[in-house]
Amino acid sequence: MASQSIIPIPADSPFSLANIPFGIFSTLSQPHPRPGVAIGEHILDLRVLALQGIFTDCEVTFPSDVLTHTTLNAFAALGRPTTSGVRAYIQSLLSQSSSLLHSNPSLLERCTIKQIEATMHLPFDIGDFTDFTSSKTVSVEYVDVIFTFGTDSLMCAIQHAKNTHSGHGHGGVDADMFHPPRAASGRVSTILPSGTPIVRPVGHLPASASPERSYSGLLEDKALEDLPPDTPVDLRTLARTTGFSLAPTNELDFELELAFFISVPTKHFERVPVEKTEEHIFGVVLLNDWSARDIQIPETLPFGAFNAKNFASTISPWVVTLDALEPFKIAHDIRRVPSYLVDKGNATYDISVSMRVIPGGLMEREMGVARSCLRNSYWTFRQMLAFHTLSGCRMRTGDLIGTGTLSGEDTISLCSLIEQRKHFPNRMFIQDRDEVVFTAWCGSSQRGVGFGECRGVVLPARL
Repeated sequence: MASQSIIPIPADSPFSLANIPFGIFSTLSQPHPRPGVAIGEHILDLRVLALQGIFTDCEVTFPSDVLTHTTLNAFAALGRPTTSGVRAYIQSLLSQSSSLLHSNPSLLERCTIKQIEATMHLPFDIGDFTDFTSSKTVSVEYVDVIFTFGTDSLMCAIQHAKNTHSGHGHGGVDADMFHPPRAASGRVSTILPSGTPIVRPVGHLPASASPERSYSGLLEDKALEDLPPDTPVDLRTLARTTGFSLAPTNELDFELELAFFISVPTKHFERVPVEKTEEHIFGVVLLNDWSARDIQIPETLPFGAFNAKNFASTISPWVVTLDALEPFKIAHDIRRVPSYLVDKGNATYDISVSMRVIPGGLMEREMGVARSCLRNSYWTFRQMLAFHTLSGCRMRTGDLIGTGTLSGEDTISLCSLIEQRKHFPNRMFIQDRDEVVFTAWCGSSQRGVGFGECRGVVLPARL
């Protein structure tokens, strides 16, 4: 299939003619962000095609000006029948010898840009971000590790959670993380496109967070009497809190995930059943939900991570549509789920994910750290969306839903460092200048569908 495209496609490219992922890009000569699709090592500029009236011959009728916008929101909101038809038409433009791109070399040149010459942007104007817990391994491994470094404040939080539950007729904290499903709201303002540097966060660290575990930077642990008179009140208050310090995180971690974007919005107070959810899903990206584990310790209970996760989440820039993933649908493993979330048939996708770390940015020191797959997710995309709307929650175009860490049962499939350190105690957390790279793929390298990369290099903290 790769050889059928008018634009050359390397045999091992993630962006074959079978893919056609959508994204938003700009160039130095034209800095205005606009929609495009990835094809091989190039981008097909959809704005140029729309302004030339090329889509008037598309089998589906739609307002082609949506392909001149700075985000994909308006296009995705048209719904899957329309977006699928547009994608199929783009495939025909690239492959059929009778298409306008074949007969008009000048137009082809104007609408084709090398990816290395483009800047990628967030594909959607994201309204809300939700992240699920989908790996049983994560639930067991993480809770075991994080509680090992418990502090008085954490123990108080646990007691508070127990008291809260007992007040509702529960004897203790429910240990089953999957009945019902668990999810948390994330911070939209710090979702970043791949390639954006990540500044090491500073936080409120418990005394039990040991510097020797990873980060080589020095902790800032100033006694109250050492602070100058003009120190802000909030920092003087923090200094009085015994057993804590204000410092860069020593335990910067990654979480290897996938995430999907909402296309057609749902109505407020209306539930979407599992079998109807795909009508509301546009496509899928890679997600790195960066985490500061030592900052997370006192935040874990009863409300969950706050500053430990709100500083950055990175996504890959190209959105792989459900149509591109359709040939890779597989049956979901039989699992105990509530009756309203039963998902029959081929309900998930055969997507492999992997990550590697480039220490200090030195390619010769690159090391693979994890390999896993979407099958390790307890929930399907469809179940996540169905559960999200169970209470009548309204979903909007561009909302992003993360799968949670995709860890499996074997050590190579542990998709965060905090899990891996339980088996490999000498494994370091992420250091300054390290670069973390995620990739994902369906099928073979010759005829498969890839997601490209989700990258982020870590910069020193701003003290």
